[in-house]
Amino acid sequence: MKKYIDEIKDILSVYSHSTNIACRAMKVKEMELIDCPDYNTTAEFCRLVHSSGGAKDECLKSYLYGGRQAEKLGEVYIYFCPYGLVNWVVPLLLNNKMEYFIIGGPTLIHPVDGLLLEDIFKQNPSLKDKAGLVREKLNKLLYVDPVRTRYLAELLMRLSKSQQDFTILEEKKKKNTMSMHFAETIHELKDENKLDKKRYPIEKENDLILKVKSGDREGARFILNQLLGHIYFNNGNNFTIVRAKTIELMALLARAAIEIGADLEIIFGLEYILYEKLNEVRDINELSEWLAEILDRFIEATFVINNVKNKDIIYRAVNYIRNNYYNKKITLNDVAEEIGLSPSYFSKLFKEELNLSYTEYLNKVRIAASKELLREDHPLAEIAQSVGFNDQSYFSKVFKRIEGIPPGKWRE
Repeated sequence: MKKYIDEIKDILSVYSHSTNIACRAMKVKEMELIDCPDYNTTAEFCRLVHSSGGAKDECLKSYLYGGRQAEKLGEVYIYFCPYGLVNWVVPLLLNNKMEYFIIGGPTLIHPVDGLLLEDIFKQNPSLKDKAGLVREKLNKLLYVDPVRTRYLAELLMRLSKSQQDFTILEEKKKKNTMSMHFAETIHELKDENKLDKKRYPIEKENDLILKVKSGDREGARFILNQLLGHIYFNNGNNFTIVRAKTIELMALLARAAIEIGADLEIIFGLEYILYEKLNEVRDINELSEWLAEILDRFIEATFVINNVKNKDIIYRAVNYIRNNYYNKKITLNDVAEEIGLSPSYFSKLFKEELNLSYTEYLNKVRIAASKELLREDHPLAEIAQSVGFNDQSYFSKVFKRIEGIPPGKWRE
């Protein structure tokens, strides 16, 4: 494994030095970062953010979100962090399972302006008192347009493709641990005669749901092994039945996760991926490990990355709006379609995250753009048309509502 980690560090070093963009890796299970040994992998802005409360934990969760999305897609994934900066993630697979992933970034996709700062201060109010310092650190990040971002992401993917083969020692260790817990349950059932073979402990399913809903991984894992022990003890000679009953347990876990707010898309996507893996399971030890992975992933989707996913969606929408605000016909439906959500759900999520309606935010972007033009000697009617308003009078009305004074007065 040390040899493999050294190879990962070589990738980080080559990529960081050749692109002048930070690059680091994360070990999924422990959410442990691996830094490039000879390159400062943490941007000054990120260090400033991390110095304020639990902000570093937010960033780790956003890395994990990007990694899981990359794993689901099987390719590089570009996403926005909770502070509106852009990262890209490449999954590294061991036996078709992601143990590590590599993160490139952060970079800016827009020049630093008042809208970006406002979003950052909303995410972390403690930074508002350091507005000048925040702007200074942001301006040290590279500004990378969307096209170059895609090429940089693809470059990291190609550089990482040679490192997809891992040692299986760590996997064996995990399997042995799972086998030990499972064996204990079977031993109790056989030697202490605790089980009426016809009675399935349905009450333990309720205990499992409570553990999942509280985010208690270890407690839930213990109960899972007990239930699997009962299933196997009653049906061990027919592995097809054992697998079928295990699928029922997976559905139980999914229902518990969804009831406490896990994202449906994530849960159903995970169910599909993990169901495909189940077809490859051949013995009870693998089955126990498979169930433990499902448990971890469902709890992760519920308690770890769901909020980050919403942030990423919102910044994707914001990015689209800021690149198309001058188009008079840009509608909520256009943005919802761009990011793959229904208009009604997108409208609700947008309002919840930004405390502004879509129209209010669009007008805010247009007014921010108009202020840059007002610094120059352009007629008001021309400015109004340039930023997407149909006429000057409506532009002036919206400007006064947002800024408190008419545009002509603001220019003075």
